[in-house]
Amino acid sequence: MNDKKKKLLVVYEDGQADLERTAKAIKAGVSKHASVKLRLASEVAIPEILAADAYAFGVDGANTGPWAELTRAMSGMNLAGRRAAFFTLGGASPNLRAAMSDAELSIMAPDLVPGADPVAWAELLLE
Repeated sequence: MNDKKKKLLVVYEDGQADLERTAKAIKAGVSKHASVKLRLASEVAIPEILAADAYAFGVDGANTGPWAELTRAMSGMNLAGRRAAFFTLGGASPNLRAAMSDAELSIMAPDLVPGADPVAWAELLLE
């Protein structure tokens, strides 16, 4: 039996307090059975991306500078089969989904939207 905790990287957009609250709720809710790392989009490092088993991206404006750099870096990575999902304030995830397509992530739908349970949503991502 493999008791190794899955590694979830939660990356959220800089300057968005609502996304930060959601990211912290995800971490608090699933940290008992997963290793969760929170990072701002402007601060995430390539080794952190490569070390993760799954990703949750908190996005409001997918065309902002930090997302552009992150998607550029991810376009050269093979992350095939690793799960990813998006939590959003207003539907910006389709742009980010398209920008990350080269990484071959397994994208979970639907997006987590305000008012939904972030813990139940994150647990589905980690299954």
